[in-house]
Amino acid sequence: MAYKLIVQVEAIVDIQEAFEWYEQQKDNLGFELIDEIEACYDKIVTHPERYSFINPLYRRIKTDRFPFVIIFEIEDDLIIVNSVRHAKRKPI
Repeated sequence: MAYKLIVQVEAIVDIQEAFEWYEQQKDNLGFELIDEIEACYDKIVTHPERYSFINPLYRRIKTDRFPFVIIFEIEDDLIIVNSVRHAKRKPI
């Protein structure tokens, strides 16, 4: 099945805040974070059922290099990203 990815405004805000923080730490580090998040999006769209539930509705995927968790749900042919959380500051 082909899934369509939708990123909620809350997740976009989470990503923007993280991007800005990482860019202040080192040039292009924020862009590296974005690349990793986009790689996770590709994995989610390809095999969304592969990722573990955090409750009966939401699933999560962890980024490899950065300490972030992407929270998403599957609704028919939609993958809805609800938030992108720092695993240490906003634990699930």
